[in-house]
Order: sequence, then C-alpha cells, then structure tokens
Amino acid sequence: MTYLKTGLKKLDVLLTIFMIIVLAASLSTTIASTQNTSEQGQQNETGNNNNSTTNSTSNYGPVFPDNIKQINKPDVTPVNQREQVRANEAIMFQYRNMTMLMNCTQNCEVEFNSDGEVSPKVFGLTVEPNQTMSLTMNLSKSPLQGALVNQRSLNFYLCIEPKEPILFQAQIRLHINQTDLSQTLNREVNASRLTWMYWNQTRAEWEPVESYMDQNGYLVCNTNHFSTWTVAEIEATQTQSPQPTEDSGFPIIYVVIGVVAAAVIVTFGIITYKKGK
Repeated sequence: MTYLKTGLKKLDVLLTIFMIIVLAASLSTTIASTQNTSEQGQQNETGNNNNSTTNSTSNYGPVFPDNIKQINKPDVTPVNQREQVRANEAIMFQYRNMTMLMNCTQNCEVEFNSDGEVSPKVFGLTVEPNQTMSLTMNLSKSPLQGALVNQRSLNFYLCIEPKEPILFQAQIRLHINQTDLSQTLNREVNASRLTWMYWNQTRAEWEPVESYMDQNGYLVCNTNHFSTWTVAEIEATQTQSPQPTEDSGFPIIYVVIGVVAAAVIVTFGIITYKKGK
C-alpha cells in the first residue's frame, strides 16, 4: 500500500505539471497569434497610409473655400506687414510668394515677413488660443535664430512666434504639389516621406513631428508650441518609431517565464504538502 500511495502522489504531481505546461503552450500560441495579427494589421495600415499620402498629393493648385475672406496683395513681398484676424473668421492673405489661410478662435494680430528668394508657398494655420494674441511670421530661405540648415528640407523655414506667452493648440499645413517641388528642388520628391519638423533649441537639432496628408493635398501637423518650422523629406531609416500603447502587452517570453515559475511553485507546494501528510 505504501508503494501504491507513493506512486499515486507522483502521478498527481506529474499530471499537475503536465496540465500547467499544456496551459502555458496554449496561452503562448494564442498570444503569438494575436500579436502577429496585430502586426499585420499595422503593416497594412501603414501601407494604406503611404498610398493615401501619395494619392492625396496634388499636382494642381490648391482649392480655396468659396466663402473665405481674401486679402490679395500678389505684388507685395511682405515686410512688417500687419494684418488682423477676427475670431472664428476664415481669412486668406495672398502675397507674392506666400499665401496663408488662417482661422483663430480669438482675435489675432499677425505681422508677416517674407524672403523674396523663397519660391511661392501656400500655408494654412488654425489656432485655438486661450486669449487674444499677436504673432510674428517670418518665411525665409535660410533658418533663423541659430537653427542649422536642414539638407533635406523643401528650401523654406517658417518661424512663428507669439509676442507674449500663451497656451494654445494649433494645426499647421503646407500644400504639396509634387511636380512643382521636384522641378524647384531639381530632384525627385517622395511625398510619403515628407514630414513637418521644428528646431529644438535645447537639443540643437531638427525634431520630426507626426504629419499626414489630408484630402486637399495639405501636409498637416498638430502642435502646442511655435518655433522655426520646415518640411523635410526624411530617409527611410529616420522614420519615426511607433509610440508604445496600453494595448501593446508583454512579450511572450515574459508570459512563458511567469507560467513556468508558477508551475515550479505549485509543484514544490504539492510535494511539500504530500510529504507533510
């Protein structure tokens, strides 16, 4: 009888270990399948986004809203040109080499300055500040405020600075005409690699900002600060890494290690309990 009881105890332990191992294998397979499906979905989404970016790029001029208020000064290169933007009123300022579509939720005073050497650009700026504000915009072919030249930029730098500290959310846009860009820069431009970048004074480097192409052919980014901005064509190896999310989960190896550790603890506990009896 003693040998029979001992054999049954060992059988209980083996069965327990076997069931835990089966559970761990099943769990690992499920997690691996889920992660592969997620990665494939992300790859398909990335591919669709790149195709959308390329397809949305316009080879024609931008289309402006019919009801937008227009200030047309096509023969003027703005220098200390002051303009007013009323709250919630869409307005377009058109100068010789700079067109700016603006919308602001508060009254805004803007001072425009433009370098005559910059090829014509069409920008859009939407701002939601916490108070009325005054902005200075400088469009130049060379960077201002000590920023370095970005070798892959579209040969413009847009410095936007508030005249007093404010809190706001903003959206900056640039109309992309791929044919004109390729001719102006004398090189083929890959629109799917274009991104907004700002000059990070602390790090003394150009910082890429998540950007996307909208249905009207504008490259768009969102920000809560103003600085010196440009649009650049980044290399494939410089693309921004995806940010981790709460749904990322733990790597499979951690799950397996945890299950195995639990199996060892349970087995040790069973053996100790059996010996005690």
